Amino acid sequence: MHRSIIGITIITACLLLLPALSGNAAPSAGQDPGNGIFGIGLGYLTGNTLYHISSYDATGGIESELEFPLKTPLFSLSGGYIGRDRKDREEFRVTLQWLTNIGSGSGKLKDSDWISGAPETAPPPAGLGYPAHPGLDIYSESDITLRANIIDLRGSYNFWVSNSVSVGPFGGLLYQHFKYDASNAYQTGYGPYAPDFTGFIPGPVLTYDVTYVIPYVGIHSELIAVRNFKAVAELGVSPFVSASDTDDHLLRGKVAEGSTTGTAFLAALSAQWDLKSNDSILLQAQYLSINTSGTQTQTWYQAEGSIPAGTVVSGINDKITSQQTSINILFSHRF
Repeated sequence: MHRSIIGITIITACLLLLPALSGNAAPSAGQDPGNGIFGIGLGYLTGNTLYHISSYDATGGIESELEFPLKTPLFSLSGGYIGRDRKDREEFRVTLQWLTNIGSGSGKLKDSDWISGAPETAPPPAGLGYPAHPGLDIYSESDITLRANIIDLRGSYNFWVSNSVSVGPFGGLLYQHFKYDASNAYQTGYGPYAPDFTGFIPGPVLTYDVTYVIPYVGIHSELIAVRNFKAVAELGVSPFVSASDTDDHLLRGKVAEGSTTGTAFLAALSAQWDLKSNDSILLQAQYLSINTSGTQTQTWYQAEGSIPAGTVVSGINDKITSQQTSINILFSHRF
């Protein structure tokens, strides 16, 4: 988290200082003072967020992966400022965009377990004694409801500007928070796990929330094909993503908390059509890949079989990842 804060501070400082360093911090005679912008839009987010844990000792171990869907319409609001040079060409832009989901999302939570030796559900000395079983051991799917909040602070600066092509750096801070409620699990056990782990479990199963903090930097380019049309391409990376999550297994009386760090990659394309007056239509498409690793801690708040309440198991290997594709259409007004 400290590394993320340092990165955020550096990026923000650079974005604020770039116009000043270029000598255009304040408008001079004949220079356009710039525009404020406000936008409202609709979009769609698809992909997933998942975590994969593993823990082994001399008696065996378990790997578990929970994949949560990201399939939901989005509503967005945005605002910002565009700075222009003496020829009325865009020189820098700073925007703040907020997105949230419409409805409760769709898709299924997919929960997979691979178990060797005495299963984690009943550790030694009270293990079930099942023999090793190749492949997936327990799999379930559950209904979900999703609540999503996304905030993206982004700035770009065109250090090389022409009437048709502009190039420069961009950077920002992306914050994402996804919260799930899962219910009505359809579970299947394979091999020796079939008798005891196959069936339907109605009602609430678990709650899950995950937060990503992603400071990023990259290259920004603009192409003005005709007077009222502009295309923008951006490629960005984040060398220090932080991710944290909390999984409350309601049926087992256990909370699992993960803390991880890693990297992210994003690619974005947008097209802007200027309408009459100061209005425009903006079409945005973005792909985001997040990969982090760290550890998870599990705490039982109620007894489960031979595991007493208050038991804590820490140091579990944990990977939190996400693959996301989003499309947004915004109506934007310059003032």
